[in-house]
Amino acid sequence: MRAGLARRQAALAGVALVGALGAIALTRIDGEEAAAPPPAAVEWQEARVGVLAPESEATDCGVTVEPATVGIAHPVLPCGARLVLERAGTRAESEVIASGPVGEGRAFDLTPALAQRLGVAGEEVVRWRFAEG
Repeated sequence: MRAGLARRQAALAGVALVGALGAIALTRIDGEEAAAPPPAAVEWQEARVGVLAPESEATDCGVTVEPATVGIAHPVLPCGARLVLERAGTRAESEVIASGPVGEGRAFDLTPALAQRLGVAGEEVVRWRFAEG
């Protein structure tokens, strides 16, 4: 092996070793895991929503939608997923209580009680984001 090639390989191996040791040092501080990075900024989305009709039977999430039930019917999110909704300066936190199809052209539906809390009548656009924690 030529001397120049051997020096380059040794230098690359040294750089790789220093990088690996640096990565290990950053993940461990005094035998403890390093602090988690700060959470990403919360991003609001807009969605067209409607009002869910009350049901006499339990949803696939095990909730019977009654006039006082607060919740969201979403075609994709799992039962229990928590969202924060906002309309006209009013915010409400709720969870997915039903999954499956919603009205055409809508992202998800609100129970009558949640719609009333937010001032939604019929189909309207709301802002939403995932709830923290």
